Amino acid sequence: MNKTIIILISLIPMIGSCQNQEIDINQVSLSEYIKKEKEFVGGKILDSDYSTNFSELELASYIRSNNSVPDVDLIVRYLYFKKDSLIKEIRNEWDITNHNQKLDNKKDVKFRNDLVNFYSMLEQSLQKKYDNGSATGKIPKNINNRDTYSKEIKWTLENTIVRLNIMMSNIYDKQKNTFPTHKIHLSYQAINLENKPNYKNSKLIKRNRKAIPNIENPIVNSIEPTFPDCENSIQKIGCMNNKVRDLILERVKQENIQIENDTLKVGFMVQIDGKVKPTKSNIKSNNIVLEKIGLEAIENLPIVIPSYSERMKQNVTYGNSFFIIIKNNKVVNYE
Repeated sequence: MNKTIIILISLIPMIGSCQNQEIDINQVSLSEYIKKEKEFVGGKILDSDYSTNFSELELASYIRSNNSVPDVDLIVRYLYFKKDSLIKEIRNEWDITNHNQKLDNKKDVKFRNDLVNFYSMLEQSLQKKYDNGSATGKIPKNINNRDTYSKEIKWTLENTIVRLNIMMSNIYDKQKNTFPTHKIHLSYQAINLENKPNYKNSKLIKRNRKAIPNIENPIVNSIEPTFPDCENSIQKIGCMNNKVRDLILERVKQENIQIENDTLKVGFMVQIDGKVKPTKSNIKSNNIVLEKIGLEAIENLPIVIPSYSERMKQNVTYGNSFFIIIKNNKVVNYE
């Protein structure tokens, strides 16, 4: 089974041990979910496109770097009540519009097949746990790049409604505000919260989609981000990692700190605009001073040339994590 599927299912609290297992997403507190999010490469994102339709609700969004769908990271959204942090919905999104550079973002047949294959894996895994559910729509065996396809399966359990849906469309009509979309959503919505609004079939999360201007990327077909002075390097990630090692070691020397033998783990996301965002939960060391220096160094990294997907014709996010071993104030694990 795909690793991402295992992680998604294991994060949701279950009641029972057989088919039709019951779910209560509030058996685990919001703070525990957030703590778990910090174990992934990614972190919290401020997504101005998204907001709630009800003033008593708040939205927190996290990105996880993974390879379930090529060039599309997972976004997990937690919709909760401001007053007591009870969770109304957890929504997992694999959606190109979360990462796109343009509104007219059509996809080819290969991408569509990749998306359908991942949807099928999710569907089979969830059906093993909750039975077949109620399905609407259908994805044919043979798909093309012209037609629009959609399917949703809904499981109504005692405490939770589970929805899995896929939507693929290449229709673009700016005047009608219709744009290409390719997405999978997997949501868990609590229906057992006492003294809370029902909302019935109301849409809880809204999006005001805005075009993101294309960012010039002079390196064609570069699937890896490019750090300054690494333009001519064959191993761009290794070059970037070594540059970061040098910058951290330079800060160690500037602080006049003596390190006999310590290891620092660093993690960060290179975003589509080339800015580097530290993954604070992945910056760890037994040496607290070294850990602090590592975080400061990542927070002050220069703008880099972002990762570029030739197939999607756009920049994409890139998660990176590695170790730095320092002995007698020298890095001993250059790549």
